[in-house]
Amino acid sequence: MSITLDADFPGGNIIVESVDGDVVTLRQDRRDTPVWWFYWAFRARGMGGRTLTFAFTDGDVFAALGPCYSADGETWRWLGRGRVAETRFTHSFPRWQEAAYFAFCIPYTHRQLRAFLAANPAVERGVLCTSEGGRAVERLSLPSATGTRTVVLTARHHACETMANYVLEGILAFRQADEPDAAFLREHVDLHAIPFMDVDGVERGDQGKSRAPHDHNRDYTDAPRYAAVRALTAWAPAWRGDFPLMLDLHCPWIRAWRNEDVLLVEPDGVDRAAQDRFRALLHGAQTGPVRYDRRHLLRYGEDWNTAGETSTQYFRHTLGAGAVFTVEFPYATATGVAVSAENARRFGYDLGRVIGRYVMGG
Repeated sequence: MSITLDADFPGGNIIVESVDGDVVTLRQDRRDTPVWWFYWAFRARGMGGRTLTFAFTDGDVFAALGPCYSADGETWRWLGRGRVAETRFTHSFPRWQEAAYFAFCIPYTHRQLRAFLAANPAVERGVLCTSEGGRAVERLSLPSATGTRTVVLTARHHACETMANYVLEGILAFRQADEPDAAFLREHVDLHAIPFMDVDGVERGDQGKSRAPHDHNRDYTDAPRYAAVRALTAWAPAWRGDFPLMLDLHCPWIRAWRNEDVLLVEPDGVDRAAQDRFRALLHGAQTGPVRYDRRHLLRYGEDWNTAGETSTQYFRHTLGAGAVFTVEFPYATATGVAVSAENARRFGYDLGRVIGRYVMGG
């Protein structure tokens, strides 16, 4: 049986250049991302009983723990950076195996979102708008009893940043927990979330970051290009109550340095006291294995944090949100801990607790 590789599944992304014996030459599909980026995901078939080498031709596209692997497309594990030699990795398949999946990171598409929503029926599911590709841009809500305050969460402004959604799941799960901070949220805080700001990119397996002429998180202008941004900025002014907090969930650069720490990124013109109080609460309220250290802060104007037309800038300056952060959650390792779907959710659960304490004023 001949070896075949494809990206014909949600989130798939690969260009196969050649198959020569046991060596597959391939590269990530950048599509309309003009700068170098690193996301890829593919399915292999017809490889049972063989040892194959997958050689990438467009740079080192591996996270801190090497490639991610699944035998069924459902359960994923890191193969380890030791499996990588320069820009290639090798994998041996048992004779019985008919298919396997490999990816840059743990995937998250509508498949995972549907499973989460099925297990959490209290989360109200609506439609923000229809995307350019004809897909529903979903909006999730957990309304409170009084609606005196509103908190908004966004994710996947950059389509490839999958771990952000597992963090979002954790926040939404905490909101339903039997804890005092969660009870306060249920009484007073309307929680709104947009899980896929770039839903077309998520399903197509796009890079999304730095999409030409600009990506979704550089679209908060007087005339937004993308339907999701237009709809969100039209809907947000109608929310109930005060607006104390906005979090935009992301993943950082591929690996190394602070890209392997949870990092909070500030927009311009923040309320310094509010920002510092949120960071202090997060530093002290964590219970999961992945931890945020309050020293990990990127202020506006530092390094790459200079863009002025982002979601956090909009929510701070146009809607007057009290505390506003981009949360960068690493792809593979976070302060020495191997990242998984479960511990990303645990970090989100801790974030949910901090949201409650911050809004309460504690």
